[in-house]
Amino acid sequence: MGISIQDILESAEMRAEFLRILRTLTLRALNNTQILILRKLQMEYVKERINSDENGKSLNAILEDIGRRHRKSLSTLKMNAKILKELGLIEYGEKHQRKPVRLTDMGMAILELLEVIE
Repeated sequence: MGISIQDILESAEMRAEFLRILRTLTLRALNNTQILILRKLQMEYVKERINSDENGKSLNAILEDIGRRHRKSLSTLKMNAKILKELGLIEYGEKHQRKPVRLTDMGMAILELLEVIE
């Protein structure tokens, strides 16, 4: 069958090539708006950690801020946030079960992949 993921992870050279390819695939799969939302959530996470704020902001508050700063419509931002949620990169509550919007561990890993690997 060929090479396995385990083989790739055990070889530094193959791991680096795999991460490079995975980064390229991710950049093609996610649009600029989705990456913008992920980065904004990462900044909010850092702010919460510094301020020891456990509450976090709502999805609408985050998206409204992005919309103002980057001149994007709220409906476009909401659609892209929904896609990110379906991909498992962010989580947030629903209309009747509210909770702050957050990056998932996989969302953080994807951002790290996009920002660190060149």
